[in-house]
Amino acid sequence: MEVTLTPERAAHRQTGYEPSPILDPPVALPLPDYTADIEQAKRDMSEYGLCRLTGVLTPAEVDALRAKLGRQAAAERALGDLAPLNATGPKQLVSNMQNKGREFLKLVERSEVDELVGSMLGKYFLISSINGGIFHGKTTEPQQLHRDQGSVPATVDFPAHCNLFWLLDDFTPARGGTWVVPGSHRWPAEYQVKPPPREMAVQIEAPAGGIFLFDGRVWHGAGVNTEGHPRRHISMLFCLPWIRQQENWGVSCLQEVLDEASPKLKVRLGLRSYGTLGIVNGTRTKAKKGKSLGSADVVFPEYIIGEDAELHPLRRVSRATDSPRSNETQ
Repeated sequence: MEVTLTPERAAHRQTGYEPSPILDPPVALPLPDYTADIEQAKRDMSEYGLCRLTGVLTPAEVDALRAKLGRQAAAERALGDLAPLNATGPKQLVSNMQNKGREFLKLVERSEVDELVGSMLGKYFLISSINGGIFHGKTTEPQQLHRDQGSVPATVDFPAHCNLFWLLDDFTPARGGTWVVPGSHRWPAEYQVKPPPREMAVQIEAPAGGIFLFDGRVWHGAGVNTEGHPRRHISMLFCLPWIRQQENWGVSCLQEVLDEASPKLKVRLGLRSYGTLGIVNGTRTKAKKGKSLGSADVVFPEYIIGEDAELHPLRRVSRATDSPRSNETQ
């Protein structure tokens, strides 16, 4: 007797995200209300593509993060010719912040991130980049409307990225509050390639100490700061575990940061393989061998094996590395 074979259906989805219906024709929705309820914030993410969660950071935490960001920004501006290009001008971007203070890394592991980002991207999501923003004066030109998920085909109808802002100052239109087009994550694919008219966008207002989170498919762009107010924030871009991260952590992340990281933080920095992705091959390590297609903690080998089995030490960037600045102080 002939037997018909069928593959086994999956009993789960990759994430718990529940999409709202497509908006066709494409229209802009109003901003969702402020909320202190994280479950409401999740519903807002589905309906509007963004949420404004209030009362997350205490005043003391806000003050400490402001001070730490301010010191870091001043130190980088003082590097002169060695300063990053984005360290000068009226708006400074402080990038690669995983190396610049445990205070910033603690934010990655907070329960609000677990809940909100996990509901969008699943439990194995990655941190794609960590940046700080601080204004040093007035600006005149708004940022072009764009999507943070622009590297993913527009036909992808689920969130592959989301961007979380920790608000260290009140966001207002006069301070350059972000322009957003609520609901644009629900537009048909043909409307997710070219930016919509700016008239469809509204500016975010949100209080310090809260979170502003938005889907990577939402059209948005920074506003004009007419007050010259510092309007500080920490932005964290998150992505699905199979997407290339914005910051090349494998090159730029200090070895000490990885050594000191908790298991949760290591996963989010990419120190756990996702199936066969993200592995580091070299000489034998003490890592536990798992399933061939399963995920496992990444352990760096002592050597990378080259031609004719030549062994090359796997060098990592470290706090102990000499720099022109440290040499000047000796």
